[in-house]
Amino acid sequence: MGNGPQKGYNYNRAGVAMVTLKAQAGVRLCRITQETFVLTDVGRIVQKELTGIHGHVEQVKIGHYQIMPDHLHAMVHVVRDLPAGMTLQRVIRGFKIGANRQCREALGKDSFHIFEAGMHHSLVFGREHLEREVAYIRDNVRRYRLRSAHPELFRKPQAVMTLPDGTKLWGLGNAFLLKHPRRVHVQLSRRTTESQWPALQADLDDYLDQGYVFVSAFISPYERRILHEVVARGGRAIRLSHEFFGARYKPKGELFDLCCEGRLLEVSVAGAFERYARLDREACLRMNGVAGVMATTKWSP
Repeated sequence: MGNGPQKGYNYNRAGVAMVTLKAQAGVRLCRITQETFVLTDVGRIVQKELTGIHGHVEQVKIGHYQIMPDHLHAMVHVVRDLPAGMTLQRVIRGFKIGANRQCREALGKDSFHIFEAGMHHSLVFGREHLEREVAYIRDNVRRYRLRSAHPELFRKPQAVMTLPDGTKLWGLGNAFLLKHPRRVHVQLSRRTTESQWPALQADLDDYLDQGYVFVSAFISPYERRILHEVVARGGRAIRLSHEFFGARYKPKGELFDLCCEGRLLEVSVAGAFERYARLDREACLRMNGVAGVMATTKWSP
């Protein structure tokens, strides 16, 4: 099921959205190897119907898009306000209905559904955000090939980024999360109270709906609660650690499983030295500073 509409936004108006549609289990849209990229019969129908949307709804143009084995990313540009009663969701629903119909006819099936219900989307309000989303779409196939060829990248520490001061950071898990176009820095005080949780929950829901990656050391009680919610609801996170990552470092239990699944990146702020052996104030400040560098958005409750 896709994420819900963003509160207060009129989906009839002109604007841009990065839309992701997930294929039904067992439906393959393309085949990717290290040497080739080939659309399946279903994938070719999806491509034809996607690029033909403008012919049915002239206010909508499809920008950069990428068809992957089990999902589709597309920048959908609503260049003028849609007619009364028409919304972005209805445009996407019409595309899916048309693609399903073409597949039924081509494959001789009485019933065929390509995508899961709903759509996942992120609204784009600035050029910098648009450029990040386009870069993410363009890099999909390269990331897929790299993951397929090197599954060990998710299971052992590697250098994941270099800070402005030249310090190399080591991480374990899905380093591609650092390139995700939507990353939010989570920093909540230890003085946060239960009475503040409903407002935090509402913000969390919005960020999850928009597909953000949550970046934090997740130290304070409510930061840890946020991480628990993100994990439970299928989200993704980058967790900063004060621990030094040696060659055999492994996070414990569920955290290691999440790294292998590609939903978590563990990053050490210790660089190449065992600099922060204790979780003291200096280490906390360092982790919060690095989280700010990694994020594209700061969540300031």
